[in-house]
Amino acid sequence: MIDKLSILIPVYNDDASLLVNSLVREAQKVKGLEYEVVVYDDGSTDSRCIEANKRLSQLSGCRYVAEPHHTCRAAMRNAMLRQGKYEWCLMVDVRLQPVSNNFISNYVHTDVSGCGAVCGGVVVKGGDREQELYLESLRFRYEKYEERNHDMESRRRSPYQSFRTTNIMLRRSVLQQVPYDERIIGYGYEDVMLGKSLEKAGVKVLHIDNPVAYTSFESNLRYIEKLEEALNTLHAIASELQGYSPLLSAVNHIDSWNMLWSVRCMHRLFGQLERCLLSGNRPKLFMLKLYKLGYYASLR
Repeated sequence: MIDKLSILIPVYNDDASLLVNSLVREAQKVKGLEYEVVVYDDGSTDSRCIEANKRLSQLSGCRYVAEPHHTCRAAMRNAMLRQGKYEWCLMVDVRLQPVSNNFISNYVHTDVSGCGAVCGGVVVKGGDREQELYLESLRFRYEKYEERNHDMESRRRSPYQSFRTTNIMLRRSVLQQVPYDERIIGYGYEDVMLGKSLEKAGVKVLHIDNPVAYTSFESNLRYIEKLEEALNTLHAIASELQGYSPLLSAVNHIDSWNMLWSVRCMHRLFGQLERCLLSGNRPKLFMLKLYKLGYYASLR
């Protein structure tokens, strides 16, 4: 059993009260566990959220740390890790909620012999609105579809390619040796790059069934904007992520047939229409795949 654990929660204009209270209650139930919870504020500007998060310092083992906003998510996560005092650090994104009531226990009772990182996985939960969300929310529909590709067995088959750091427990010493790549300034792919770096360094990654759930979802338009930013990030580092991105594999395959020009042409003709339809209240996953492929191909 892991007997000392730093729980690190990054926040930016988010109230972490629900997640932190839940994790503290769980940690207190684990016999023999010495823990700390660090609420790491990356330069929030919302005074209501700031005050709510400051009050969390009153909880047992909890502290609030505020620093200026970092230039990228990679730099923020590296800085947050430096705040943890124990060797094992559990990072959970603030907008996610553990599925199991034994979330902390599941992690600390995992056999971590020879491991440098343990990934718990991600699912989506819509509650009473699940059917409605599946029809109307692009993010919900996409994540729900992808669940089958991100269950424990699928992740174990490709442990470094299936790497998401929204719910991960790592050795502090490992991340000091193989930090997040701070060259990645834009949104997205800092976790994919970390997975590649861990594989190159020979760090064993274990995947377990201990997921957190998305329970709130941005608007379809905002989700598309984030995807576009992530695609620009991928384009900037594409040479380093060959074999780690299904989209890059698809683009390379089409290019090998000398047909990428047709994808670009279709995107020029229909890309704005696709974007408009995806932003509406009945988005389709097939159209999302076409839009992502066309958008990325047009960056080349």
